Amino acid sequence: MYQLLAVAAYIVYTVFSLRLLWHFLIWVRASHANRGVFRFKLSTSFNTVLLMAIDLISFRRVMIASGPLWVGSLIFHLSFLLVSLGHLRYFTDPVPACIQDLQPLGLIAGYLLPASVIWLLSIRTLSVKHRYLTWHNYLILGLVLCISTGGLLLRTVFRTDLVAIKSFAYGLLTLQPALLQDAYLFALHFALVLILVLILPSHIFSAPLIIMEARRREQELRMVMHDR
Repeated sequence: MYQLLAVAAYIVYTVFSLRLLWHFLIWVRASHANRGVFRFKLSTSFNTVLLMAIDLISFRRVMIASGPLWVGSLIFHLSFLLVSLGHLRYFTDPVPACIQDLQPLGLIAGYLLPASVIWLLSIRTLSVKHRYLTWHNYLILGLVLCISTGGLLLRTVFRTDLVAIKSFAYGLLTLQPALLQDAYLFALHFALVLILVLILPSHIFSAPLIIMEARRREQELRMVMHDR
């Protein structure tokens, strides 16, 4: 069983890396192709990067569209981030102090994550105004709900050998995955994570670059209008 999980993990993360590189190259190509439309060629300033970060962290567009949806999205993404950071303890040895300090927050986030998914699905399903999820969105949210619920079960009900889990996870990085036996719920949990990584939407990769480019265009347009 562990051999299949290890092979699947290497395949998925190879595909993920190639997708990430591909989207970066597409953005670079599009950025250079469209840059000739403007008279000014501005380098990315600190202000542009700061505004991009604020847009990403605050979910400004979602906040404008719907307050309840914004709250759910904020809790969902923050919980997902904290849970992901907390899982780094399985891939590091020794575990950095900053990751250890995040464990209490990660535990709380582990309960908030499935709750936020249910909240988002409720809004998207019951509200006529916000009922525009595609099957791909439902698949991703459903996977996250199953993954987070499985993680809670592994932590509270079906307790598994964390030492063996860490040996397996850390072994993946060193190309020497350890033997994993009688951990069927973890195997399912890990397999669902691999599927999630494999089908992540492309806009996740390019969102920071697109927002940063939009901010740069705004600056260029202001300079063009001011010049006229």
